[in-house]
Parts: sequence; structure tokens; C-alpha cells
Amino acid sequence: MQDMKSKIAVITGANRGLGFAMSEKLASLGAKVIMACRSKKSGEEAVSKLKDKKLDVVLEVVDVEKPGDIEKLGKELAKKYPVIDVLINNAGINSEGGGVTIETLDLPLFEKIMNINLRGTVLMCKYLIPMLKKSSSGRIINFSSGLGQLTVPRMGPYPSYSISKTAVNGLTKKLADELKGTKIMVFSLDPGWVKTDMGGPEAPLPISEGIDTPIWLATEDAAKLHSGEFYKERKILGW
Repeated sequence: MQDMKSKIAVITGANRGLGFAMSEKLASLGAKVIMACRSKKSGEEAVSKLKDKKLDVVLEVVDVEKPGDIEKLGKELAKKYPVIDVLINNAGINSEGGGVTIETLDLPLFEKIMNINLRGTVLMCKYLIPMLKKSSSGRIINFSSGLGQLTVPRMGPYPSYSISKTAVNGLTKKLADELKGTKIMVFSLDPGWVKTDMGGPEAPLPISEGIDTPIWLATEDAAKLHSGEFYKERKILGW
């Protein structure tokens, strides 16, 4: 396991759920965590909770649906920090009804889901990769889903969400190939069905289990990991 002291991690959607829990865990391991949140108010509340525990966290307000916000974040981070070690693209939405099909999908909602889940992830990578390249062991961890997996019959409902997460898996493979000559490793992961605001109260997994694999990917020795792969429960899944 890597020593996380002096490491700097950026986590999107960090004010609640999995993002908040990952922020707390990485900070407790000694990392400085930049909690990227859309809402300033809820972001300040989340940061305050962790600062009360003497953890090294800071807030950056960014709406990943807005390309200008992400570009501005990249510039701000480049001014403040010489290097970024970990980027966790956690922010995402699934506000589509379960009975929606391609024939019945709402185009504005489809575009919103794609813009947040896919474009937001692409642009976070675009603007932070220059800082990640300066790390001795950079990590990009993209949140995907079993609904984005093509090798088993998991597509099911939620076409916009499923397509966005399949595309995130494609982005992960593409980035891993582009970054072969660097010290950056890129992963996507399925955290499972977790009890969060998105997962709902019927989800079987606690948040502690949902963050296990991404924290492991952020902290494990590089020699034990495989860049460009799709992980669940610390194991490689088929695409």
C-alpha cells in the first residue's frame, strides 16, 4: 500500500454519499483531499464536518455539468498545487424513470445525464492530467456501473445512464492507452448497488463497502494493479 501522506486527491461529488466517505477515508490516511462540490453551501458543511475531525480537506466549488467550471477548476488547482496524485470522478446522476426506452427517452434529460456522467468526466481528466503527470504514481478512478457492462445482460432499465457508463468504460480504456508512457494508471469501477441518495434505501450495500474498491485503487501499489481495467470488489470484470 502506498503512503498517502503528502498525496493530493481530487474527488468530485464529495459533499455526500460515496464522495464524502472517500474524502474522509483518504484524508484519514494522510492525504490532502480537494472536495469538489457543485453546491457551495453543502460543500462547506461537508468540509466542516471533516475539518472538525482534524482532517486535511479543502473545498472547490465546481459544477461538472458546466465545462467552464471545470476549466476554471483546472487553472485554480494548477496555481495552488504543484502536483495532483489521485483524481476520482465520482459525480454522476441517474434521474431517469425505470420504464424509459430509447423510443420514449426525454432528449434534454438524456443530454443532461451524458453531460454530467460522461462529458464531466472527460473534462476533469483533460484539465487535471497535466498535474497528474507530475505524480510519482498518478491515479484516475472513474465511477462506472454494472449497467454499463456489455459482457453480461445487465443493461436493463435507464438507457441514458447505462449508455453514459458504457462510454465512461470506453474513456477509461482510451485514456489508459494514451497514458501508457506515463506513471498515471486509469481505472473504472462498479461500486455495486449502494445505499446512497442515488441508490436508494433498498440497496443492499452500505457505503463502507461501496468505497472499498476505489480506495484500494487509489492506495494499492501500482505493480499489483492493471491500468485500463474495469474493477468490482477488487477484481477485474469483463467489459
